[in-house]
Amino acid sequence: MKILLFVNHERLTTTVGGAEKVYAEFANEFTRRGCEVGAAYNAPDDAPFVFPVDSRVRLFNLRTSSRRAPAFVAAKIWREITRPMRKTFLAPLFPDFIPALKRKSLKAQIDATLSRFRPDVVVLFAPDDAQAFFHRRPRVDFATVQMSHGSPDWFLNELPLDELRALLNRCDVVQTLLPSFAPPLQAVCSPPVVSIPNVVPRFAESVDVDERERAGSPRIVFPARLDMLQKRQILAIEAFAKIADACPDWTLHFYGDEDGGDKYRTRLQARIAELRLNDRVFLRPSTLNIKAELLKSDILAFPSSFEGFGLALGEALSLGLPAVGFADAPAVNELIIDGENGFLAVDVDDFAQKLKTLIDSKELRRQFGANAKKSVEKYEASKVWNAWETLLREIVEKRRSHRL
Repeated sequence: MKILLFVNHERLTTTVGGAEKVYAEFANEFTRRGCEVGAAYNAPDDAPFVFPVDSRVRLFNLRTSSRRAPAFVAAKIWREITRPMRKTFLAPLFPDFIPALKRKSLKAQIDATLSRFRPDVVVLFAPDDAQAFFHRRPRVDFATVQMSHGSPDWFLNELPLDELRALLNRCDVVQTLLPSFAPPLQAVCSPPVVSIPNVVPRFAESVDVDERERAGSPRIVFPARLDMLQKRQILAIEAFAKIADACPDWTLHFYGDEDGGDKYRTRLQARIAELRLNDRVFLRPSTLNIKAELLKSDILAFPSSFEGFGLALGEALSLGLPAVGFADAPAVNELIIDGENGFLAVDVDDFAQKLKTLIDSKELRRQFGANAKKSVEKYEASKVWNAWETLLREIVEKRRSHRL
């Protein structure tokens, strides 16, 4: 089976993110299973992937963002000269040609990739990937899968609904991460929507509560990109501030970078200073070895507003780390089982109190940690990848039978 993984961006080479990790793991796993895997992406250079892929994976860099092409340079000059006109009623007379040039270049590159690789199935990672892939492509002879890495509310707002529906209806199947996410997606498209979760590694190691106590320096951790609307690090800071005086030995550590600048980091640093927590709250860069940081932590704070699944949350639970999240956060409120492997809070005050409850009870942290490891066993790698292989082979065979 020949599988082409398709994304229309360069984050594979720049970003330590959940979807990027899944992409690499998908490529590596199906290469190990004897499939021929192609990785199509769109980056300005040949920088290596942040999460390495097997050397047998065939890389197809679409390179549609080159700014040296004469047509692109001319279009950019035109865009700058005519920019004031596009803010007036004369805008239709002064179009921006760059998007059309990018789409034309992208289609040519995709056509070349399909001709060279000839996939049995193409896996699209996001709605805008499907938008790019199906552009001026009236039909395809291979199977296609649209993945959803976010909650239904996020996914259904990525594109105008009519456009999204049309794209989904061109796919053979739509995949989502949790069973509860399937009905809202099925309501807007005709292909079957299937639930296949992310892999949560089954770590042999666990957070050792007694060892952590002997080590001193107890700490709360949250690994995630710095993001104001989804990850909401500010809420964890506000909650920690409410209990900091009562827990003088504890610290709070964030691991993550900010996409496209440092506005949110600056805001977080300012708030930390206002609360006089500079020696208690730390903003650290993202790391590829987050497992080591989780193992030397005591509690996971997870204040996200929503997740598609929550890879960092799953890994923390697999290491036996009790977690605190919000009860209204999709996916978070399914991985965290309130009162069993962590707590779900209703607001920041409640979040602070739940943290304090765990801080005050070593035995509760021990109990929740043991439960946490058991709670994610159902996301073990072989179960997830077997489900994917069964799905891919079924839709490929169905496509082939329709062509006969």
